[in-house]
Amino acid sequence: MIRAQWGIVGLTATLLVAWGCEGGGGRPSVSSSMEEATVKGTVTVKGTPVTKGMITFDPANVDRKVGPRTAEIGSDGTYTIKTLIGQNRVNVTGPTIARDPNLAMNESTVEVQSGDNQIPIELAPTSP
Repeated sequence: MIRAQWGIVGLTATLLVAWGCEGGGGRPSVSSSMEEATVKGTVTVKGTPVTKGMITFDPANVDRKVGPRTAEIGSDGTYTIKTLIGQNRVNVTGPTIARDPNLAMNESTVEVQSGDNQIPIELAPTSP
């Protein structure tokens, strides 16, 4: 009887370890969808619109070998871009970023949903 109980405990432990290594926390989820969506928003630094530059959304991942999408930032800080749904890495370039080295590392990740998306991008300066 005791042997059977230890066998059940051992089997349970093995299943938990296997689930933790594969089923519960293995490879991060990535989208393979090629569905496009529209994203609109405003790019700001400390609440002030970035009035010139480019914004890049990169939907590439291990299942999607695609290039980045780039759009111009308007004089009011707004942008509109079409990109693929799922996770996108976002990067902003332009004169405001070039003048402030604390803004150089401004990459972030956003989740783009199907349909129209409103995603404001707030650039946070890195600490010196």
